[in-house]
Amino acid sequence: MRFGEVVARSVYGSVGYLQEPRDATVLERNLRHNLPVLRLFRGVVVATNYGGESTRELSALSRETWRRHVPGCVLLDSPLNRGHSIGTADLDNMVFDHSKASGAEWLCKGANDILLDPPVLDIEVEPADFYYLDAISSRMPPRIDGEHGEAAPGFFFPQTNFYAIDVGKTDFLVEKELLDRSFAIVGRIPGYNGRIWEHIPNWSCENLLRKCVQRNGLRRCSLMDDAQFSSLLRLVRERGIEDCSLKNLAINGICHVHEERPPGSGPAAG
Repeated sequence: MRFGEVVARSVYGSVGYLQEPRDATVLERNLRHNLPVLRLFRGVVVATNYGGESTRELSALSRETWRRHVPGCVLLDSPLNRGHSIGTADLDNMVFDHSKASGAEWLCKGANDILLDPPVLDIEVEPADFYYLDAISSRMPPRIDGEHGEAAPGFFFPQTNFYAIDVGKTDFLVEKELLDRSFAIVGRIPGYNGRIWEHIPNWSCENLLRKCVQRNGLRRCSLMDDAQFSSLLRLVRERGIEDCSLKNLAINGICHVHEERPPGSGPAAG
């Protein structure tokens, strides 16, 4: 089967962060790019958090931008931005919880900075409960087995920027009490730098997603074949790519696009 069959059964969930009006301009550009694929989903739900002091104005700008291109979308604002990692998990929970409460069969989880092109629809996949791209970093390269360079059997580290999950077979995404405890811990760290994994061992959004899939016994299917995985791994090693979200690499019609923010604008906190 092709991944387009999963898309046709899915709600698309996009999460994002707006710090300044310029971010809405980038959002609109990405939305225009994605419309041919977005129109194939059963619906779109959006969760957003904000930075700076103009939250109300940015929320209105986000709403206007989404409504202009996807009039029937559901828009959710996070009441609190809890920063990088925790804040992102909060948004992921929001789109998952809404999908489950509304009776959606599948959620295809994306983000405002994910670009989708038609080849994503033609990916050959097996029937499964979870479709994903592995997160790969030169700091933690997976062990490789086999003549075609496939990952060792135990390797599974899914990206959170784009995946599809059978909502009906999943109890919850990320434990909210864990997020609350984590936020309390980092709140007591003087000069906290946002790198939660440096303070709480094994804390990462990817690891939390992996635990969800394993806890629910979901059958999984990669959106890359072995040859593509091997080529990607070589690229990551050769270029020393440490960011496992693989920014600006197009894989089967999926690209986590990233632009450097202008000096002085501050880091994204979502």
